[in-house]
Amino acid sequence: EGDAFVVEGATNVKFSRELTVPGHKEPLIILGTGYRDKFFVKVYAAAFYVDISIGLDTEQWRKKVGLETFDASSGFDSIFKAPVVKSLNITLVRDVDGKTFVKALDGVIARRIQKRTDEEESSLSAFRNSFLGRNLKKGTTIYLTWLEPSRMLVSVSTDQGPSQVDVEVKSATVNYALYDGFFGSSPVSPTLRSSTAQLLEAILTK
Repeated sequence: EGDAFVVEGATNVKFSRELTVPGHKEPLIILGTGYRDKFFVKVYAAAFYVDISIGLDTEQWRKKVGLETFDASSGFDSIFKAPVVKSLNITLVRDVDGKTFVKALDGVIARRIQKRTDEEESSLSAFRNSFLGRNLKKGTTIYLTWLEPSRMLVSVSTDQGPSQVDVEVKSATVNYALYDGFFGSSPVSPTLRSSTAQLLEAILTK
């Protein structure tokens, strides 16, 4: 069982090495883990998964992602735009009410989208509504799965699987703003970004 899981060191949350997401046949493989703390309190652990074809042929995958070498600033952007499915798994390590969780993610998005179009606004409210009124207990997992830049599936699960989709967000701008919140230049979880960058660099340079 040791090989089937990766443990996030600061929170001891166990993440499965592979993840099957709705709308995609192939399992995704874990690329990095990290945690988020707020005022010195750990709030959640997170893991980033990418389409497993990454393990088959580095050369082909490089072409698919459009990356020759990995540079953290442009590399994550290339991965967002590339036709590879990605998923972020956020596992709460304390109880959080839905409103607080939405407020935190809203802050991430607001910094990245100054003037919102109607489409972005309606995508945002659909996203918010999937959390509002919920009590997100410790151990709850939130999956954000980017099937493509303009299709992000949100699944909130208490039993470790993203099989049920709570909402699909169809605004590439909103989807990118969330992704950039984790993998842009001022990430909400620096540990997640740096551990993912290290592994990507290793894969792309092998």
